[in-house]
Amino acid sequence: MSLTLKTTACFCLLCWCFIVEAGTKDIVIERVDIRHDNGRYVLDADITYSLSGVAREALHKGVGLTLKLAIAVLRPRPLIWDQVIIKKQRRYYLSYQALTDQYRLNIDDSALIQNFPNLESALAAIGTVRDIAVPLFDRGVRENDEYVGVRAWLDIESLPVPMRLRSYIWPDWRHNSGWYRWRANP
Repeated sequence: MSLTLKTTACFCLLCWCFIVEAGTKDIVIERVDIRHDNGRYVLDADITYSLSGVAREALHKGVGLTLKLAIAVLRPRPLIWDQVIIKKQRRYYLSYQALTDQYRLNIDDSALIQNFPNLESALAAIGTVRDIAVPLFDRGVRENDEYVGVRAWLDIESLPVPMRLRSYIWPDWRHNSGWYRWRANP
């Protein structure tokens, strides 16, 4: 393989990685606030979700989407990924009901199911996070370098297998906010 061909292949691979990364910012964590309330620490967050055309089409054709929210106390490490001290996840299952033309939202497999007249209001409800207990927060911020991380993403592992294979390849399925870092004020 010639040097020019290797250089071109590396350049194409690098461009593809940027394209894949560009498709991952469809979820934006706008604000995170942690406060002390009745002897425990609770988290409030505002998250903006916007689904790609492919995800919207799948939702309208009867495929339910699982969106996840992770709250973790993390400690940075110099050479590898940050150490997770404790982590809590919340799961949102969003589906479309064609007969009633409504969107259904189920949080953490609870019996409570909410109905919404449009997708925007359902995504706004998912993005309004209030009074979530932060686990072991007192212990987690004793060291100066520890922080609370919040991350939201579309769980492609919960898709049906034929769609899951496509979601591994196409960046339109990668909805991920990345970790939002929140540190306690000294």
